[in-house]
Formats: sequence, C-alpha cells, structure tokens
Amino acid sequence: MPKTETSTAPVPPTLSAVGKRAGVSSITVSRVLRVPDLVAPETRARVEEAMRELGYVPNLVAGALASSRTNSVGVLVPTIANSIFADTVQGLSDKLEPLGFSVILAQSRYDAAREDRMLAALLSRRPEAIIMVGSPATEEGNRLLRHARIPIVETWDLPAAPIDAVAGFDNYKAGVAVAKHLIAQGRKQLAFIGGDDPRATRRWLGFWDEIVASGLPEPRRLILDRNASGSVAAHARLPDVDAVFAANDAHAIGFMAGLRKAGLLCDGPASQQPVAVIGLGDLEMGRLFSPALSTISVHGDAIGRTAATLTLERGGERKVDLGFELVLRDSG
Repeated sequence: MPKTETSTAPVPPTLSAVGKRAGVSSITVSRVLRVPDLVAPETRARVEEAMRELGYVPNLVAGALASSRTNSVGVLVPTIANSIFADTVQGLSDKLEPLGFSVILAQSRYDAAREDRMLAALLSRRPEAIIMVGSPATEEGNRLLRHARIPIVETWDLPAAPIDAVAGFDNYKAGVAVAKHLIAQGRKQLAFIGGDDPRATRRWLGFWDEIVASGLPEPRRLILDRNASGSVAAHARLPDVDAVFAANDAHAIGFMAGLRKAGLLCDGPASQQPVAVIGLGDLEMGRLFSPALSTISVHGDAIGRTAATLTLERGGERKVDLGFELVLRDSG
C-alpha cells in the first residue's frame, strides 16, 4: 500500500500552523474555511495567504475516517475528451483496484489555474497518493504536492527535478526521432502543429533542434486550439510544407482530413505522399485511417501500471523511462 514518509520529514501543515502564520486563532482559520463572508476581508486575506505559503489543504474526510486512511488515489489528467491518456488510466486502475484502492479522476483541461484547483480538490479527499500527467504547471501546485507528504508520481514526461517519482518518456527525444526520419525521407519544409503545453513544447524543441542542426530551413510551429476543426483547417496556413509532426494523433488525423479535402493526400505509401504526417499516441483511429498514420507509440498502459507500482513501493528506482517507438506507416 502507498505509505507516507515516516522519517523526520515535516508533516502536512495543520490548521493551527496556518493560524500561527497568519497571526490569528485556529477558530478564525476555521471560519475562513466554513463561512468566509463572516470574516473581515483583511483577516481573510492574511489567512488565505498563509494557506498558500504553507500548502495547507482542508481535510474533507477528517471527521469521517478516524484511521485517516481513504484507500483512494487521486489521478489528474489534462483531458478525458481525447483518448490518448485512456491507456494510462486503465493501466493504473488495473493495478490499484484489485488491491482495494479507488481511483478519483480529475481533469485540468490544460488550464494552469484549473489544475491548481483540481489538485487542491483531490488533496482535500486525503488520497494515499497522487498520479498526474506531466508536472505541476505552477509553483503553487508544486508546493501543494510537496507539502502533502504522500507519494507523487509524474507521468508522460521525464522532469529533471521530480517531486517524488516519475514514469514516462523523453518528449524531446521523440521530437528528434521524428525530425531524423523526415530528413532521411528527403523532406525539406517541415512544420509542427499542436498545443503549447510543456510536453508538446519539448517535442517541438527536439524537432526544431534536429532540423536546424541538419542545415534545413527552420521548421514552423502552428499552435492550434484543442479541437479537430482547427487541425482540419491548419493545412491552409502551411501552404508550402512537405512534412508535419503533430503533437498528438488527434491533431495529425484532423490535419490529414484537411489534406484530403485539398487533394494533397493519396492512398499510396509514404514516399508518394505530397505531405508526410506523423503523430503521437498510436490511437486506434490512426491505424484505421487511410493512409494509416505514422506515429510515436507511447506505452500508456505500462506508464499507468508503473506509476501505480511507484505509489505502492517506496524503495528502488524512482525515475522510470519507458521509452517510445517510431511506428512507420503510409502517412509519412
């Protein structure tokens, strides 16, 4: 089972610690939490600032569970609208649920402020551990997790300074791998499309560095909204490109749909495609699309199972690189 640290590490901040920091009583802190409108604005502001500084999160289960054990694990993903993270959630659920743990799922929707709110909401349920895609987007989120004193696993990336444990792959190297393949294909005018979240940005940086180092013109980057229609229309803004790396398969498939409308997609092999397209995620719909989508295959299920193991076992290696695979099909 996930275990909290039992050494001399500090315990999670208490209500009385918040009161001491803010220069008020514990009762006043409690009022701020329960009936904030009855507390003077200046006092409330001091208490709220002390909470942020200490990383204090109200305990919503304290009265319900005398043992303080909830047998739950909080999981934060960017979105459930795109199935790219489904394998990871399934993998960790398959590992944890037979052991009696429930999974509490939240989504950030790629919004930093919402991510902080969701982390606070998850922590208020006093989970045994938190597993999240990526790393906290803000210092406040980072502080909340570090003060929680529970296992924290960051996934789908390999941050240099993780909070606790990591199960993922190198997004920068994924971008390098795609660039090397497209350059070897003889492509000259390359572009990257997708979001601007930290993981996508690392893919872009690897892609850009490798292309520039080869002597080719600098690749273009087109930041898109997170919907299919933006991807479909993106080809009109990249009229001269002959190869595109999409931040994920959903963007890649949308872009290919736009190419087909423009008569720039054929059903032959990659060498015959006017514009090569490579995605990331190896989604089933990409395999069924014609031409089948070339992609970076990420071991999402293994990431989930490994993340679950890292919450259960506190010893051993805390940074696990599960790698990726460039899967070449007819799109590029």
